[in-house]
Amino acid sequence: MPVTQLSKYYHVLCHEHHLEMRLHEILLESGREGKQILDFAYACTEPDCRVHYNFCRGYFLPSQEVRANELGMVPRLRCPRDGMSLYLAGINPQKRGFRLWKCPQCDGKCTNDEGLLL
Repeated sequence: MPVTQLSKYYHVLCHEHHLEMRLHEILLESGREGKQILDFAYACTEPDCRVHYNFCRGYFLPSQEVRANELGMVPRLRCPRDGMSLYLAGINPQKRGFRLWKCPQCDGKCTNDEGLLL
C-alpha cells in the first residue's frame, strides 16, 4: 500500500470545534520502552483543545494528558476499502448532524447519511 503523501493538502477538521487543523511535528511515546519519536500530526487551532489527528492513529489526544474517561471521546472511523483512519472534511451548518469523512489514502468519502462514496 502506498504511503500517504504529506505534500498533498488535506482539509482536516477538528471533530469537536469544526475548525481546520494545522499540521505540525509532535513528539510521541512508543510503547513500554518510553522511546520518543517525532511524527507529524494535525492539531486543532482552538486554544486549549487537545484534539490531534494523523493518518495512522486517526483522532487522538496526546498520551501524556489522556484520562481514562477521555479515551472514547474521539471518533474511530476507518475506510472500509483500505483501513486508513478517516478524517472529518466537511460539515453542513443547515444540517447540524451532517458529517463528511474522507480517506487520505484512496480519497473515498462517506457521510453519516450514506455509506462510502467512491
